[in-house]
Amino acid sequence: MHLETKDYAFSGGVARYLTDRDTGAVSLVLLPDNRPDCYAQRRAMLGVPELVRIGMDPPAWQVGSLVHLSLRGDAQGNGAGCTLKYGASVRAMRLASQTLTGDTITTRLQADGWHVEHNLTWTGSCWQIDTVFCNDSARPLTLDLLTSFSLDNLSPFGTAAESRLRLHRFRGGWSMEGLHTAEDVQQLNLATPWTYSFPESERFGGIGSHPVKRYFPVCAVEDPDAGVFWGACVAAAGSWQMELSRDSDCYSLSGGLADAEFGSWQRTVQPGERFAAPRAWAAAGSSLDDVCRALTGIYEAPLKIQPASEQSLPVVFNEWCTTWGNPSHERMLALADRLAGTPVKYIVIDAGWTNVIPHSFGQGGNGDWEYSRERFPGGLVATSRALREKGFVTGIWFEFEVTTEGARVFGHEYDEMHLHRGGEVIVTGAGRSFWDFRRPDVIAYLREKVLDFLRDNEIGYLKVDYNGSIGVGCDGGCSAGDGLQQQIEAVLGFFDLLRRELPELVIESCASGGHRLTAPFLQRCAMASFSDAHECPEIPVLAARLHRLMLPRQMQIWAVINPDQSRREMVYRLASGFLGRLCLSGALDELDGEQLALVRQAAGFYERCSGVIRTGETTVYGEGSRWLRALTGWQAAVRVNGSEALA
Repeated sequence: MHLETKDYAFSGGVARYLTDRDTGAVSLVLLPDNRPDCYAQRRAMLGVPELVRIGMDPPAWQVGSLVHLSLRGDAQGNGAGCTLKYGASVRAMRLASQTLTGDTITTRLQADGWHVEHNLTWTGSCWQIDTVFCNDSARPLTLDLLTSFSLDNLSPFGTAAESRLRLHRFRGGWSMEGLHTAEDVQQLNLATPWTYSFPESERFGGIGSHPVKRYFPVCAVEDPDAGVFWGACVAAAGSWQMELSRDSDCYSLSGGLADAEFGSWQRTVQPGERFAAPRAWAAAGSSLDDVCRALTGIYEAPLKIQPASEQSLPVVFNEWCTTWGNPSHERMLALADRLAGTPVKYIVIDAGWTNVIPHSFGQGGNGDWEYSRERFPGGLVATSRALREKGFVTGIWFEFEVTTEGARVFGHEYDEMHLHRGGEVIVTGAGRSFWDFRRPDVIAYLREKVLDFLRDNEIGYLKVDYNGSIGVGCDGGCSAGDGLQQQIEAVLGFFDLLRRELPELVIESCASGGHRLTAPFLQRCAMASFSDAHECPEIPVLAARLHRLMLPRQMQIWAVINPDQSRREMVYRLASGFLGRLCLSGALDELDGEQLALVRQAAGFYERCSGVIRTGETTVYGEGSRWLRALTGWQAAVRVNGSEALA
């Protein structure tokens, strides 16, 4: 191996490319500064006595690859079943060119009949990575794996075969979002064996259309000896994976779409076609907080083009924990009267405004989207206008991606408009099916039922819920996983349609709480429901966890206030909302004067704190409590913005 390095310096660090002049292989290492690496000090060969004795001493490490992919028909690596990296497709690529244009480094990797374009762009807070596979041949080529990003040769500061690298991950889970875990390579059983016969990989991710199930698509690798962290985030809206793998003395952190083994994904690329992997972002820093702050910086620019009303972070009132699926015109106006003169701007009518099945928590019979004439006799437009006269923007709840049992459109005559797997309509839970957003007739139906409804009823705030996952995939693509990805891209296209047609509409993303707290949704929506933890003492623990994964100004936190609560309990719940976007709920129309005064005082103080919530930096002290239902220990969250601080 004849190693050559090339550095590109940016304000936030150095992008260092390693090229093996013998093979043309190229890889990328991101550095927080211009410190020297230790590649020259590494051992070149394994030096294992048993192998040296028979003249088979293999190399201890290789350059690695900027992109990992696996093409159908090429020999897989020796890690099949564990990882699809390290196969013949990777070895076929050679560095063809590399150019710098502005803040973007474009690298072309060439193989026989195809090539890959890799773009690394400095965003001001982190590196954005875009990877495109291009079929230059005269025949279709099928991908079983294509990474969005790959950081190989970790750590650049390590010289010994044994490594103390740690993998930092963030767990998902319904009402348990954001748990940080850290495991070293020994705990992951990725430590160095006596020789390298098989690649080993810790492959993890999410399957289905709830991208945050067991993990968030964000992780970091730490070199504790060097004091450096490398973080990465994948723009996952459906199935995704990340891998920390080892096939030599070095480790590789990569991620992207869930592959053929992990997510039943294959994609056939026709001659002359291009296929882009989901975007990814990466950062290097001296602490986990450093890289997480850099990665959440990707949400700043999209928020600048949200409706003007969002710039002051107004307080939200959502009646879900007030009526529990039984809203009405009269109740909404009564609540508005009690909230008059407070910083509350949005009053959101949650599930149950339609002709739903009784006692179904507003879930049964959705899809027709006809309002309940019993609860809203004048229609939603009458409620919206009455609320506007009182100074409020009306919000409404939809779960427009699904139909549920009891709705007319859930019937068999609409089966062809729904997603199928193996020729059968996909049904989950107690009776939930999924519109096929790739179909023009579905988009036409939803344009009328959602977009036109919002416009005609003068609705300024939309809460988009999503209470079920499609699962591994659906028919209509090159594979089940590819069908899922097509569906998700079409769903995101409908979000974009709403933004284009109704530019002043404030959109909140919800997916049974936090199942969609990922870049494709956070970059499109003003806010997201942080969790379905509505009235739980663990709310501030969950919210503090999520400061590493999203911006507090997008994190809508429940503060449910009811007249039977003590003043201490009310203060605790209201204070929890200061960790993000304060969302009031509960029977505020039944509070006595002293209780209502406390809510008004808290909302007014929140308004004064909005600046530091919007642009500050958070440090969380203590470990919080891992036992969410029986809190122990302590936690302090401090957010600082210049001369202002909130603790």
